[in-house]
Amino acid sequence: MTYFLIRVTVNMLAAAIVMNLVPGLRLIPNSSLPEPFATLYSYIIIGLLFGTLHSFVRPAILFLTGRLYIWSMGLLALVTDICIFLVLSYIAPAAWQVGESRLFSATLGAMLIGVIVMGLEMVLGFGAPRITEVRKSPFYWRWLGMLPTGRRNRLIESLRTQQIISTIQSYSIDILIGLSPLKGFRRGMQTIIYRLRPRLIEDSPAVKVRLMLQELGPTFTKFGQMAASRIEILPDTWRTELEQLQDDVQPFLYTEVDQIIRQELGKPCEETFASFDPNPLAAASTAQVHAATLPSGERVVVKVRRPNIEITVKGDLNIIQDVLNLIERRVAWSRRFGLSALFHEFAENVLTELDYTNESYNARLLRHKMQKFPFVQVPLIYDVYSTRKVLTQERVVGVKISDISALDAAGLNREELAINFFRALLQQVLFDGFFHADPHPGNVWVNSESGRIIFLDMGLMGQLSLEDRFAFGGLIWALNDRDTPSVTRVLMTICKPAKNCDPLALGRDIERLVNRNLLFADAPPSLVGMLNDLVAVIVQHGLQLRKEFVLAIKSIGQGESIMRILMGDKPMDYVLEVAYTQMRDLLSEQLTLENVLSHGGMPLIREIVGRLPSLQTATRTLFDNFQRGQLAFQVNVASMDQRMNVLQTAIELGIRRVVLSVLLVGLLVGSTLILLIPFEGKISEFEGLVIRLVAKSGFVIGALLIIIMLVYTLWQSIRKPKDA
Repeated sequence: MTYFLIRVTVNMLAAAIVMNLVPGLRLIPNSSLPEPFATLYSYIIIGLLFGTLHSFVRPAILFLTGRLYIWSMGLLALVTDICIFLVLSYIAPAAWQVGESRLFSATLGAMLIGVIVMGLEMVLGFGAPRITEVRKSPFYWRWLGMLPTGRRNRLIESLRTQQIISTIQSYSIDILIGLSPLKGFRRGMQTIIYRLRPRLIEDSPAVKVRLMLQELGPTFTKFGQMAASRIEILPDTWRTELEQLQDDVQPFLYTEVDQIIRQELGKPCEETFASFDPNPLAAASTAQVHAATLPSGERVVVKVRRPNIEITVKGDLNIIQDVLNLIERRVAWSRRFGLSALFHEFAENVLTELDYTNESYNARLLRHKMQKFPFVQVPLIYDVYSTRKVLTQERVVGVKISDISALDAAGLNREELAINFFRALLQQVLFDGFFHADPHPGNVWVNSESGRIIFLDMGLMGQLSLEDRFAFGGLIWALNDRDTPSVTRVLMTICKPAKNCDPLALGRDIERLVNRNLLFADAPPSLVGMLNDLVAVIVQHGLQLRKEFVLAIKSIGQGESIMRILMGDKPMDYVLEVAYTQMRDLLSEQLTLENVLSHGGMPLIREIVGRLPSLQTATRTLFDNFQRGQLAFQVNVASMDQRMNVLQTAIELGIRRVVLSVLLVGLLVGSTLILLIPFEGKISEFEGLVIRLVAKSGFVIGALLIIIMLVYTLWQSIRKPKDA
């Protein structure tokens, strides 16, 4: 009741201010009531009607027009308020009237009343963020996901657009007012308005941002996890909060866990496993983990995907992609950063992570490749108990690799641990070509007793071909040697070709960057910092880094961040020297005669042996032709034929247009001349009427066709540069 009365009062005050300030609006008090009750009654009527329409009609319109809201950059909300205000002027004629300029008055009134209501609600605490709690996933997501919509579900995207806007607006206002002198008054009003439904009372902006990302869902939680891994640009408070998104997200109910396991494995938890802990060990952005025991006695953990996550994630990704496309269309300079391409890679990786059959394969392959390192452990996967939504793996014990106090308490050598970790990561990236692409501290543990490094969550993996591995290793080596020409050459190799890239200008910018970071730097350089600066330089020159290297740089950057955490007060140049030393040692180990023969020589010999029969036939044919004096060279002219066909088509189309233009102009001129000829006295009146009617028709048709041709030609000239 308190909530309702305060909201009616807010709308009434806003209506009173608008009615007295906006020209063209005039109050008509109720004649059956004495003053001031008549005026007060009219303001209450306006406030009630506007509040009702604003609370129900506006969200419904925004829900039905989600993409239009994005396209209009939020202006649709203003248009909706104007329409509500116009409707209000018709359904409440006894309370107020609009002057002759109804549209102008409605526009100004809607803008003003919207600003006043929003300002008062901000100060009073309306729409404040709720306290997050464990609750069941809304039932409608499952039904919406069953709709046959192809690649995109517009209904889901509209619903998610409304939810995303509402959540971001709620937390942003709370953060803004929390930094102002009005914070205390807002907190007091929140306790009065939401006495039965308490709202979030929190002063730290970092905590609010973390909670907002959690409430927005898995897609935005992933962004928070990526930001948490960038320790060099985040304050300690923000990093501490965002790191909680790695393994401390709001869990979902056990009833939903049991339902998913029943659907995927065919039996409920108590029949599938010998024991199953209903309380989760950890909850992440896309899943949560429960401890269990198999019927054969093995201790395992069961990773269960969040219910209906695939539906919401796809909707979020499509919405973000629409926003990026809109920005790149309307802001020309934003295209240089290649945001759409980077986001497309991010979206592809997120969707891949949702299918646990991919993670199962990745874990088995990484476990196989890491067998050479006794200090690395990758949990064993139990495929019989794993599906797309459920993953069962060996239970491991350890602490996060960033938990310095736990590592010191266990008596582990942190520097040795850092070297072993980075050695394993370099082996994956530079030599195996199959690497963990998200090695943040939540995905890398350490066994406190054995000191073994444990890699977890293999949903996101990267792959580099042999040529790409040589290129990436050469880039790091060239940076260490300050070899600017080699850095430029490697960058041109690993990037997608660009038409307008100037290699000389690119080389000068890279030389300036290398000198600034390695030669004249006041502080020790950072490997990931230099790589990020290089990416920024190549983007400025119109080049685009291939997606394989985006993941490789991300992985190396997160690995360096963990090294810096473990080594503590060690200087950065020492950390970098350790990284380069490990790379050289791994390279010397790999370049043995046995490895070269097994990985390079033997495949080459097999290729030559396999081609010997065809080589023998080709040699015999060559000598036979030479003996007959018919030595010939075959030239592939497919591209030339294609260009000739395009040219021929263009010429034919141009000739047709010229002929059609001449005919239309002739029709126009001929019709005009016929209309100017006097027929009186020479032919009958009926014949003259027919001739003039035909001439007029020819003139009109000719003129219309010429206009259509001009418009079509102009439209093509505008469209072709965009298509190009």
